[in-house]
Amino acid sequence: MPDLGVALLTFADARLDEIVDLGRTADELGYDACYTTESLTDALAIDLAIALATRTIRVASFVSISYLRHPLIAAQAAVTISDLSGGRFVLGLGLGHRPRVEAVGVDVGRPLQDLPRYITDVKEILGGRIHDRYPDLPVQTYQGKRLDVRTPRHPLPVYAAAVGPKMAAAGATCADGLMVYLVPRTGIAALADAVAKGAAEAGRSAHVPIDFALHAFVDDDLAAARDSARRSLTYWVGLPAYNAALARAGFVDEAARAREAFLEGDQDALRATISDRLIDEYCLVGPPERCREQLAAWQSTGVATVAVMPDPVSPDEPYSDAVKRTLAALAPR
Repeated sequence: MPDLGVALLTFADARLDEIVDLGRTADELGYDACYTTESLTDALAIDLAIALATRTIRVASFVSISYLRHPLIAAQAAVTISDLSGGRFVLGLGLGHRPRVEAVGVDVGRPLQDLPRYITDVKEILGGRIHDRYPDLPVQTYQGKRLDVRTPRHPLPVYAAAVGPKMAAAGATCADGLMVYLVPRTGIAALADAVAKGAAEAGRSAHVPIDFALHAFVDDDLAAARDSARRSLTYWVGLPAYNAALARAGFVDEAARAREAFLEGDQDALRATISDRLIDEYCLVGPPERCREQLAAWQSTGVATVAVMPDPVSPDEPYSDAVKRTLAALAPR
């Protein structure tokens, strides 16, 4: 049985202490993992706070944006969280979305080469081989002793974010696992095949696990839950990477209409492309028992971890309340 986790939207309208409390709640309810997104926030700082407030749950960035951090800084932040949590941290790394990254003045290069290179750099630093990667780095000493970067006291997995098969294969060549979000359920098999192919071509015999984050709109009113899901998915299905994943999963017409509406900035038309069938491909939606049935279908896809990503159904419901309600409804039995 795959692990069951929670993925927290760190950009949601909630105080940081509330986000940390949600991680603590998940830990107390027996969830296996607590993942955090990074958008307009610092996921690694939040992960540290959650790790310090919990006892057994695995904590992970889902994902830290590589274009916004030097590998040295990412590696050393990961070492800090890992050591202070007793080895419960997973460093998830991804590129972010081109429109958002470029909008803050950061150049996007060649993603299929950039992320594997970044992950390799981070892993070399974690392994104490920083001078192999940065040979011009001056030797530093303190009281006559040579200094080096800190290395983790516990195994520290590094995962790669992927949406499409090319990035999944590229990530599988170097990462310890893959983190996937907003790929329709029918698209997971093709992604898993790409992961296996990438690992094999790199001569890696070990299985490369896939962790998946899945929106959850839990409410006894199925129609209201679907409406909330449609509102929440509107922005994302138009973004290039997720739109392409939608088309690859067989929703070609929906993807084309969503892309056109996204480029025109027509949010109403974009929302109209998201059918009930499509919502069920992306989300857990409806009463708790229906969501548990859908969760079982996701757990049968072969992913290693399913991390539910709770969302409010009523516009008036605070994010923190929605997460706690969802965590209680779907808690491991």
